[in-house]
Amino acid sequence: MSTIKPYRYGFILGRFQPLHIGHERMIDTALDVCDKVLVLVGSAQLQRTVRNPFDIETRIGLLRKVYGNRVELAPLTDYSHEGDHSHAWGMYLLHAAKQYGIDRGFPPLDLMIAGDDEERGQWFPEEAIAGIHQLAVPRADIPISATVLREAIAAGDEAYWKAFTNAALHEEFSTIREALLQLDYYQELAVNSR
Repeated sequence: MSTIKPYRYGFILGRFQPLHIGHERMIDTALDVCDKVLVLVGSAQLQRTVRNPFDIETRIGLLRKVYGNRVELAPLTDYSHEGDHSHAWGMYLLHAAKQYGIDRGFPPLDLMIAGDDEERGQWFPEEAIAGIHQLAVPRADIPISATVLREAIAAGDEAYWKAFTNAALHEEFSTIREALLQLDYYQELAVNSR
């Protein structure tokens, strides 16, 4: 017997630099309440920077390892710059999520999922999100951020990686660390953590 879910089509935006259990909570919540879930992988054009060290292929690959085909995945380049939270950015994001669904014959977009520490509702004019519910997923009880995770990876702390990532990703530690250590910033962190 199938369960009727309250939403037909929802989306999540994240950079996933890298994917961790806090991100998974949002995606899992979306899967619990939506028939179709789109995960937009933001800042898709960025790589090899301190905040965005991993390329889009790596980030999508990690998401696929955990979720297979249970979610839809699509890259999303920044509208202007990573910190742009203007209404223009919000409309760009909303258009991308809606158009993805239209192109695939999905039901109309009716849910946006984000962490409760984010203020995504301010990105949109009220009329633009009429009919689209917003679900804020609590994050305070999962003490993780991608920044702290990257620092632990650079320091060689595989136990921390395993504590805050899905078991399906545990074998990726060396590959992820190698990619991080290509950047001077993370090389310095590795040296200073010895």
